Amino acid sequence: MATHPTGSSEEPQVDPVAESVAVYSDHADDYETTHATKMSERVEQFASSLPRPSLILDAGCGPGRDLAWFNAHGHIARGVDLNPDFVAMANRHAPTSQCDLRKVGSRFPAGTFDGVWAAASLVHLSESDTMEVLDQFARLLRPGGRLYVCLKSSGQTGWLDEVDGRRWYTVWDAETFAGTVANAGFEVDQVDRGVFVEVWATLSR
Repeated sequence: MATHPTGSSEEPQVDPVAESVAVYSDHADDYETTHATKMSERVEQFASSLPRPSLILDAGCGPGRDLAWFNAHGHIARGVDLNPDFVAMANRHAPTSQCDLRKVGSRFPAGTFDGVWAAASLVHLSESDTMEVLDQFARLLRPGGRLYVCLKSSGQTGWLDEVDGRRWYTVWDAETFAGTVANAGFEVDQVDRGVFVEVWATLSR
């Protein structure tokens, strides 16, 4: 697990993931409003890639925007998120439980889902944690299951002071991340490059 010292070597270390995710609670309603209309085309593309109805895990669902959209597209959505305020908000749209994505593989039986959707939800994880979570996603998917995941690919890895709080981000090179997805057992179908690298993939094992 990635850690970041808060001071001297004798002080306890904090978990950047937990600390970063907790910050969202300070402006949860504003976050929901700000991001309410984003990603709709990508959600539709992912929803259209699966037979209806399919069971989709929104891994790191935030306040539940995409859960509602997947349901509207005729699918069955389930959410998990580490932030308890987001979990409460997301439960208005679909069943959602509090879960650290680094332990998501133990939350559901293997082969439960037809699709895993991880929209900017791994951005606070270290590289090693991200690799492990991708392996867990692969175990949770049925054969031929679909994956969408996007991560930051611009800026620098480390703590970032933003308008609504301070968070840790891990920045990935697009090719490196696509290769990491492939190494987790996926066939990479599409890579979109930009401020975020977006990978669309199919479970190949």
